[in-house]
Amino acid sequence: MIRVTTCLLVFVFFAFYIDQNYASTKVLYEFHIREANQQRDEKGEIKDSSEESGEEPELIITGKRTSSYVFPIKDNNYVYVETATYVADNNGYHVKYNISLDAVELDRRLSGQALKTTAG
Repeated sequence: MIRVTTCLLVFVFFAFYIDQNYASTKVLYEFHIREANQQRDEKGEIKDSSEESGEEPELIITGKRTSSYVFPIKDNNYVYVETATYVADNNGYHVKYNISLDAVELDRRLSGQALKTTAG
């Protein structure tokens, strides 16, 4: 009985602590967009460096954008992938690009279900 009461009190204490939001970073928005050949994730947050110093809080926007395209060639297929990671804060807008071109091997075998469907 004492353990249950202690666990409940600890849980209530943590819930109250989280409710007061003593965190130095507050997330304003976060979104994820996924399409056929693209993906984009972005998060905007306010970082409060110090409440006592009187400095204004800093808005930080971080994100990642990925896009891909398949180049069909006679013998092989290649996929072109471009990834951009960006950060926008008081120091400016910084982007890092990663571009790759890889060969893709497509599985040209038919599955058993496809063979059953075509054979009738």
